[in-house]
Amino acid sequence: MENFLKDDLTIIIPVREGSTRVKDKIYLEIEDGVSLLEWKISELLNYRKDLNILISSNSENVKAVAQNLGVGYHERDSYLCKGHIASFSEVITGIVKDIDTKHFAWCTVVVPFMSKSMFQQCFEDYFNNVIKNNSHDSLVSVNLLKEYFWLDDKPLNYKADKNHTISQELPDIFKVTNGLYMRDKISTLHEGYFLGPKPYKSLLPKVAGIDIDEYEDFEFAKAMLPIYKETYR
Repeated sequence: MENFLKDDLTIIIPVREGSTRVKDKIYLEIEDGVSLLEWKISELLNYRKDLNILISSNSENVKAVAQNLGVGYHERDSYLCKGHIASFSEVITGIVKDIDTKHFAWCTVVVPFMSKSMFQQCFEDYFNNVIKNNSHDSLVSVNLLKEYFWLDDKPLNYKADKNHTISQELPDIFKVTNGLYMRDKISTLHEGYFLGPKPYKSLLPKVAGIDIDEYEDFEFAKAMLPIYKETYR
């Protein structure tokens, strides 16, 4: 796997300014003086200093962060950065077409808690299950949910009556953490998406599923930071 990480994998960090629900989200300070963007880069470098990291954006401010931290910068077409004008498939392929490696990891800034051991697990899972034995075609990081869900006006995954399903017997439902996706470049460009029909689900701790979508999520992440650093980092 050593050669794979050094020569065959690009870590893509897609970044755009102008978040509508949380203003300047990528620049929010997760801890004193460290923005979410800087934090994500630092967590990756904490895992390995020699990773091929590429931040994709059209922002001079983001470019300056990349230069300051010594990682690569991909100048993305502005059309791919304007709100939701471009389709997500266009964004993915518009970035992936420019990478030099056979494989890539799509790593988002807004899911801050992925530790050294979590990155190691995901990269090993991809190497073993996608590259080595070809049992899967891509990878997605997930959490396992053993919770009770309703869809519209009826329970989705349990019996809500006198035969109530206990939590231990709930079916395995997996939540995509939005923290990491991995696939090969050729298949992604051909199909227009970073997951294939048979992705490997890399199961991560619940903390890795904290996704900053609303400001409350950010406050929760800040409150969880000491626990994350003590337990996982």
